[in-house]
Amino acid sequence: MAPRPRLARCTGLFVRECCRQPWVDPRVNLPRVPLAVFFSCLTVLLGSGTAHAAAPEWDRNWPQPAGPRGTWSVEAAGAPVRWSVARGEGVVWKTTLPEGGQGGIAVWDGHLFLTTLKPEEGKRPAGKDVVVHCLDSREGKILWSDILPGQETSVPAYFFSDATSPSPLTDGEHVWFFNACGSVACYDFKGKRKWLREWKPTGGRPFNKQFEPMLVGDALLNMEPRDLDDPKREPNDPWNYIRAIDKRTGRTLWVSDDALTHYNTPVFGRLADGSPALLQGRGAYHGVPELPVGLSLTSLASGREGRTLWRHEPGKGKAAYAQHWSAKYALWVNSDNSEQLVLDTASGALLRTQSLTAKVDWRRFLPATGRYELLADTDLSKQTPALKVFPAQHCNILLGDWHWFLCYTEAGKHLGPPYCVGRVHLESGKVEYLELPVSVDREAGKPDRLIWGAPQKSSTVNSKGIDIASDKRSQGDGWWWGYLGTPTAVGGNVYFTTMLGITYTLNANAEVLDEKALLSVNDLGTPGETWSLNSLSHANGRLYHRSMKEVVCIGQ
Repeated sequence: MAPRPRLARCTGLFVRECCRQPWVDPRVNLPRVPLAVFFSCLTVLLGSGTAHAAAPEWDRNWPQPAGPRGTWSVEAAGAPVRWSVARGEGVVWKTTLPEGGQGGIAVWDGHLFLTTLKPEEGKRPAGKDVVVHCLDSREGKILWSDILPGQETSVPAYFFSDATSPSPLTDGEHVWFFNACGSVACYDFKGKRKWLREWKPTGGRPFNKQFEPMLVGDALLNMEPRDLDDPKREPNDPWNYIRAIDKRTGRTLWVSDDALTHYNTPVFGRLADGSPALLQGRGAYHGVPELPVGLSLTSLASGREGRTLWRHEPGKGKAAYAQHWSAKYALWVNSDNSEQLVLDTASGALLRTQSLTAKVDWRRFLPATGRYELLADTDLSKQTPALKVFPAQHCNILLGDWHWFLCYTEAGKHLGPPYCVGRVHLESGKVEYLELPVSVDREAGKPDRLIWGAPQKSSTVNSKGIDIASDKRSQGDGWWWGYLGTPTAVGGNVYFTTMLGITYTLNANAEVLDEKALLSVNDLGTPGETWSLNSLSHANGRLYHRSMKEVVCIGQ
């Protein structure tokens, strides 16, 4: 990480403390430094008020949902590009899970952490308690497990989210597991629980908890309503806020000025001066109460944690879709009119509105010819039927100057372009779409058969043979109305995952978004029999992924 002003101040303090010492070690002719001073300065050098430590161990692991830098991307070489769990290709190991789950995977050296729903003998799980697991990341063996209680009841294997949706966090010494039904607990790496915090989630609406926790210095960031005895708590329909929790004790450190809807996934980033912040939003379906509708940039800098830097209040919109930001631009897609708002990160002022339908390049696949057709500089709103662009909820990532996302697809709603990945160039305004195969048939002894343009069904049967989903919409392919995992980028490639257990690997540096940019179509098992709703994790050249039935390590 680039040096920060505070790091420079700490370096100066270190030198001054050395020079103050009255005696010198004759062996090296350098001033001795008291251990307390050394470790104090070392702590500041590594932490430095930043969201993520600069230690190599942090970068080579996957300690939290958004990866070591909080950006869902890492610069690392050698990550797998092609695999097939159905054929056993590229699979290092796979481990059967006792029950379904849909949260991400945290990895630290020889340890892998994830959660599942609590199994119920002979029937679908109730979706209230979760089971936390630690696995050996080298072989996949489950080392220890524990039950994390919940207060609310979620729908198991819901195609939006369930109790297991929040991913674990780790700092290499401890791991924190979250239950969206109302708890977080700290464990050491041997499975001993250090503390448990419980809270009452907001209710009365569908269980759509899209928030992913973060580790910022010594604070865990979670989404919760204000405490019952907090005078600022809304009396009838409490709002949700960012709450910082001391990772060592579970006590509250601060609560954000501004609220966020539980459909929203805040995004970590840094301002031009290097200070950390969080982009969060309000506004969604089902009458969520948090106001004002729009975005807030919340400071995470030391001494200003939780303070609002600016608000963007368009008066309408839904903060459940594609949002991201860089030191220069903050982005928000308005799905009501197929537009992307481009804001100035420094002030929150609207710089321009980017159409996602006008003058776009659309490469669609023609099954009759087996080739792509380019519709250059076309207007999707003037197609027959006219198309609206509706990005999948938070299934987006900002890589360089390109904002990538998947497009929801439903024929009757005229959404699209059908089954496409899209990207927008933030400087030029160039918009491109590339159609992807929905799935792939992989039969023994036969070549792959890609399936184009047709909705598919996915099984929600767990490893015990029980169908655990009560909402049949969970058995779709993920291209319509579900919360897919956030894409992950590793070493110039970006990975998009769907409910079918399909993972698309694309060249994130492709000059043109054409068929050459699609590097592979991968599976988590036999398509149609595999269900997944999470992102990939990367550590030490391997990818970790999970399905309803198992967790898989992918590598050489």
